[in-house]
Amino acid sequence: MSERLRVGVLANPMLTRFEEEALENVAALDGVTIDEVVVDGSVTEGSALAAGADAVNQGTSISLSDLKLFVDVVHESGLKAFIHGDEKLGWLLGETEQMDWLQSRPVTEVDCLREASIRECEPVSAGGAWNTLPDDVTSDLGDSCDVVIRFGFGLLKGPILDAPEHGVLSVHTSDIREYRGMGHKISFVNDDPSAAITLQQLSEEIDGGRIVTVMSRELPPTPTLDDVWDTVYTLQTEVFAAGIEQLQAGDSPSQPDELGPYYPHSLQQRNPRFVARLLVKNNWRRLQKRLS
Repeated sequence: MSERLRVGVLANPMLTRFEEEALENVAALDGVTIDEVVVDGSVTEGSALAAGADAVNQGTSISLSDLKLFVDVVHESGLKAFIHGDEKLGWLLGETEQMDWLQSRPVTEVDCLREASIRECEPVSAGGAWNTLPDDVTSDLGDSCDVVIRFGFGLLKGPILDAPEHGVLSVHTSDIREYRGMGHKISFVNDDPSAAITLQQLSEEIDGGRIVTVMSRELPPTPTLDDVWDTVYTLQTEVFAAGIEQLQAGDSPSQPDELGPYYPHSLQQRNPRFVARLLVKNNWRRLQKRLS
């Protein structure tokens, strides 16, 4: 008989379409309830994350807020602004899969969370880019949830990782045995024929947690980044439910024998060669599609 599981969610104030579908699939499982939702109170209306969500939700139109966001990202993340600009160009050219998946709405409007207890808290800095959760929130989640799904709060460490029986589950957008860090953008530059994602039980090593499951899917010929994003987001709608079913059945997460090399996100912020390779490949493939 499958184990009954109480699920908690760590979320940003707005949930994207792929996150919402993932939670709907989890809630539809027999013997599973989503009982607790903790919302990141540090994501305020004027934050970069909130501005990015607004830019996505406005769709294919261009406004002054887009230009302001571009300048803000240049200041905060350097060359990554040009990758975001290229994504927006793709949306204008009709490559809207990524945009559609990233449409978002408030946590309080998500149907499968209407019976859940929703609370807000601010993460506690644990040094550098790492966060943890306040002691009372950690204790409450450990008491009321058997497993927690992470859709917010950044890099997590500390007692929250061990508070629920089955830990905190999060997706990395590659197979962590192949690529860690930036993930699928590296596999795109390397011309991998498929996209993979890892559902991991988080540890205090970046993309070094125990593997719950790995899912992969073939990409179309000469895929653009939008094609890769579409595949990655589709997999994410499925992988949490698949992983939780495995936990229900008593399957334990496994520690990988070997981890892939770590590709820091700073490559897309400060490495002109990498950003140029990414953008040239993506736009060459756009051109090929239009000429075929």
